[in-house]
Amino acid sequence: NALAKRISSDYGIDVVWMNYYCGGFNDTYKLRTYDGSVYYFRVYRPIWRTLSAIRYELDAINHLEEKRFPAIRILHRKDGEQLCAFNAPEGKRFGILSAEAPGKEISYDKDVASTSFQYGQNAAAMHIAMQDFTSMHDRRPLDIHFLAQSVLKNAKPFLEHRPEDWAYLQAFSNRIKWKLESLPIDALPHGFCHGDLQGHHCNIDENGVMTFYDFDCCGYGATVYDLAVFRWFTRLENQEKERWSHFLRGYQDVRPLSSLEVDSIPAFVACRYLWHISVHTLNAGDWGIDWLGDVYFDKRIAMLKKLEEDYPGMI
Repeated sequence: NALAKRISSDYGIDVVWMNYYCGGFNDTYKLRTYDGSVYYFRVYRPIWRTLSAIRYELDAINHLEEKRFPAIRILHRKDGEQLCAFNAPEGKRFGILSAEAPGKEISYDKDVASTSFQYGQNAAAMHIAMQDFTSMHDRRPLDIHFLAQSVLKNAKPFLEHRPEDWAYLQAFSNRIKWKLESLPIDALPHGFCHGDLQGHHCNIDENGVMTFYDFDCCGYGATVYDLAVFRWFTRLENQEKERWSHFLRGYQDVRPLSSLEVDSIPAFVACRYLWHISVHTLNAGDWGIDWLGDVYFDKRIAMLKKLEEDYPGMI
């Protein structure tokens, strides 16, 4: 109720219904106004994103709007600012209000090939649109340390009673680091990455236009990482054979890849598995530790070993 009143006042809209929509890295609220418009209000967690990192994300979304790339639209407050700041018991928090993306959430239930192909085309178009993107705000880069090495610090306390698995995770992480450094990784095209293009995070309207949202994991890195994230998620959903080749064709239909980029994708898929473990264990203070037990790590270690089996010689 307090947020609804604050939003109505700051943005000059009449909120008639508002509810907590979902949690995760941040808190998201869904709201409606008298005219039936739907909006989403994201409240960033204090320890997850710095103010500079949030402003970097806003700069990226605004840049896509300038390039007429279909991305979520961030509303301005009455004073012209896009960011809302307010005090909470845990400290100052920041929020942004976005309009609902046109259409419905993307689905692969019917025509998986053409949907994957179109998603790949849009991912490439996003990278092209962001080639000249710059921001004066700092944000942690999506580099080897963040993607492949931070897991060692974050996961270590949870594996103290599993020395063999801890040794395996260390060896796996270090091998992926060596693999990427030996490409060398600096030879890969770098630029803006959405950071979470796992096949969703977009709506598609009746005309087939995909509008992308949830740029919370964005940053500067090897652009091929975005492709690896898509491939990683197809593996989680047991859909790699059904989706991956079509997505890759769609991407290269718009932005052809070098052989070095294509060859590096499996290593970045491995990075994504490591990153996933890292953020789960990093955020245990807010999300709890009860689910980060032996069952969790049994499953994650098995995923890494299956990856080695499926991508022999590539990671």
